Amino acid sequence: MTRHDSLPPSPNTPQPAPLPEPIIDLEAGVERMMGNRALYLRVLARFRSDYRDAVAPIREALAAGEHNLARRLAHTIKGAAGMIDAPALHGAALALEDAVHGARDPAPLLQQLDAALAAVLRVLDGMDLTAPAAAPPTPVATGDARAQLRVMLDIGDGAALELVAAAQGELSGYLGEREYAVLRAAVSDFEYERALEVLDRSGRSGQE
Repeated sequence: MTRHDSLPPSPNTPQPAPLPEPIIDLEAGVERMMGNRALYLRVLARFRSDYRDAVAPIREALAAGEHNLARRLAHTIKGAAGMIDAPALHGAALALEDAVHGARDPAPLLQQLDAALAAVLRVLDGMDLTAPAAAPPTPVATGDARAQLRVMLDIGDGAALELVAAAQGELSGYLGEREYAVLRAAVSDFEYERALEVLDRSGRSGQE
């Protein structure tokens, strides 16, 4: 090793710029779905369909003074952004949710959310989100579905939606058709806390 090689880098040496944060971290998103790329593509397609105009209802709620509704809508976008691994959108929704909760001026944060959502949609509009045909749902052992689902909901596992479909018989038998529909809608909307509430509510009812 030469003397030159042993010297530390000069403090004046330009350092490489950090890589920009991805609008959607596709690799992390697939990992979140436990490597199920087809499921991730379906989640992305669902997001593109359901959240294209998601900022308008928040703006309308704020204009009408319905701050709790605006906060819930921002919370829903935050959860969906986290599920597809869109970090800037997740951060913008969180900031708006906190601002509304803290009675701070939401206007600039609403603009940030609008811009972040538009960026995500541009990426999605440029992608082929056609997923391969889904394989038949994996059978779930009787009595296991509720425990498995609870764990998935606790950690925010996107495969929860597949489990809800695969274990429809057990879950609807345990919850009842009406509560099962509420559960499935909550999981489809990435509202995992609400889905857990449905399971807990039904569990308490069964013990009474």
